Amino acid sequence: MSTNSKSVFQVNLKGMISLLSEHIYSNPATFIRELLQNGIDAITAFRSIDETFRGQIQVTLEQSGNMIFQDNGIGLTEQEIHEVLTVIGESSKRSGAAVDDFIGRFGIGLLSCFVVSNEIVFETLSALSKQAIRWKGRSDGTYETTRLEGEYPIGTRVLLTPKPEWKHLFGYDIFRRNITFYGNSLPYPVLLTANEKTEQINDPEPVWCRAGASREELLEYGKKEFRSSFLDAFPVHLSAGKIRGTIYILPFKTQFSGKLKHRIYLKKMLLSEDDCHLLPSWAFFVKCVLNAETLSSTASRESLVNNEEVRAANKEIGEAIKTHLSQLIVTDRELFNRILEVHFFHIKAIAAEDNNMLELFMDMLPFETNRGDRNFATIRTNNPVIYYTTQLDHFKQIRRITSSQGMLVINAAYTFDESLLKKSARLHKDLQIEEITPAGVLDTLKEVDYTEHAEYKNFEKKCTQQLKKQGCTVRLKHFSPVDTPVLFIPGEKNRKKQPLKTTRSMHLWTHLPP
Repeated sequence: MSTNSKSVFQVNLKGMISLLSEHIYSNPATFIRELLQNGIDAITAFRSIDETFRGQIQVTLEQSGNMIFQDNGIGLTEQEIHEVLTVIGESSKRSGAAVDDFIGRFGIGLLSCFVVSNEIVFETLSALSKQAIRWKGRSDGTYETTRLEGEYPIGTRVLLTPKPEWKHLFGYDIFRRNITFYGNSLPYPVLLTANEKTEQINDPEPVWCRAGASREELLEYGKKEFRSSFLDAFPVHLSAGKIRGTIYILPFKTQFSGKLKHRIYLKKMLLSEDDCHLLPSWAFFVKCVLNAETLSSTASRESLVNNEEVRAANKEIGEAIKTHLSQLIVTDRELFNRILEVHFFHIKAIAAEDNNMLELFMDMLPFETNRGDRNFATIRTNNPVIYYTTQLDHFKQIRRITSSQGMLVINAAYTFDESLLKKSARLHKDLQIEEITPAGVLDTLKEVDYTEHAEYKNFEKKCTQQLKKQGCTVRLKHFSPVDTPVLFIPGEKNRKKQPLKTTRSMHLWTHLPP
């Protein structure tokens, strides 16, 4: 007969701190963000029972190097302290309808302070209690609680003494930069006091998500925030994720593999400089500043959970970009043309995935041809048959010959070009678009009349015999321009399968001998 026993997991706090600092959080300054989030959540909780409550966060850097972080939010009761601060993974976020207003619910935020300090002093008075409590936790895993005497304001105060190796993070310049980076758009005042001076470091109503902000105001903010001018800026207001913000169109060309820095906020707290899956795969020509109200963050609160709501937001943002570009064609064609000139490659990507955008943009898109760059409207208007080739070396071989023959050939070796041409042909049956290869050009060249000049046939035969070892067949044709005496064309079927020296069915086309 066997018996079952039940045990409780033991948590090594030092190991937990190592996990936080080396794997979960990307940098040690994360403790600033976690304290800000806890303070904002406490204020939000207080506002759920008193809508007129005016929240505020006060941060003080002392001459000693210590930091005091204080909010006037709802605070914790003694029972909540024992339930939350001493249990790893438990959260102080209360259940109920208001829970969606809280930024995080993982209950590990305060532990990030142990990365930079060996001790956390946590003093709090709950709006639901008359007893102030001090909780003092240490990085060795021990803690103690004390009931405080005297008058204390409702809210929470956290005191940190930095470890020697992280003391620089509490210096005014670095600390101010970090707290501004994370909290510059928080909805309640964040005050920083140092050297007997106090300043508010945030704007509760930043211009980038302010309804009615002008294009000029948005461009000015983008220039200051990203230290770059932009071609355009426009606001977005999405239902998925309750997202509001601004999208900026870059003034320079970018690659699909490039990595751009954005500003993604969750409930006005900076979450990430990555796009967090919110931008479509083709949108590498924009930067965005977006705030989401109802999306969910990962445990580290440095990214968004890639769920259905994020994917819905991604689709909405894609539609917003397409709509804006299509509106510019009507409202500001000059601006659209400047955007097209710089970002035609990305606009081709949009047109390739969306038939409506294809119809709208196709005529304006540029293509490289054997007669220079042309937009598609010019190409289709002046050429009854549009030829294209999908290989760059093919295009180089035939561009002069086909031009002299009066044929227009598009170099569709670039990404999206072939797809755009084929989709256009399917959508518009009147368009005659044909792929052409160097071997196919042979059919357009004038044949040689051997009946009048038998010596031409003999010449052709002797040339073929001489080049037989190279696997080359010589054929005489009439073609121009005359300064191109010989054309060498690998056989279509064998050119990719065999080395050059063993390839068969090669053609060496040459002019008639004098």
